[in-house]
Amino acid sequence: MEINPWRRLRELAHVTLLWHDGGSMGHTSHRFQAISLRRGMTWAERRCTVQHELLHLERGWQPLGLRAKDEELVRRETSRLMLPSIETVGEAIAWSHSIEEAADELGVDVYVLRKRLRHLHPAERHYLSRRLTDD
Repeated sequence: MEINPWRRLRELAHVTLLWHDGGSMGHTSHRFQAISLRRGMTWAERRCTVQHELLHLERGWQPLGLRAKDEELVRRETSRLMLPSIETVGEAIAWSHSIEEAADELGVDVYVLRKRLRHLHPAERHYLSRRLTDD
C-alpha cells in the first residue's frame, strides 16, 4: 500500500503546515503542533519531509540527550514507510541508470532511497543481490 503523507497531514486537523525560506528541509514544533517545510524543494523532497516531520510529531518531544538517536530512528522509519516493498525498489534500481533516476521513479528523494538501502534486512539484501545480478 502506497503511503500518502499529505493525506495523513490533512487528517490531523490540529497540525498546522507552515513554510520557511532557507535552512533545514523541515522542522516540527511540538509546542504549536506545526510542521514547517522549506520553500523550493522538489515534489519528492516535500513528500518525504512531510512524512519525516509527521513521525517526529507522533513520537513527541525528545530530551536533548536523545535527539540524535531519535533523528536517526525517524530517518530509518521514514525510508521504510516511503519504500516498503523491496521488490519495487529492486525493479527501479535494475532499470535505472542512476540512483537519482531510481529515486525519481519511486517518488522519493535520493536521501530516503539511500537510507533505505543502507539499512536493509538480510533477506532484503539477499533479494536485491539476486535481482540485480539476474539477467
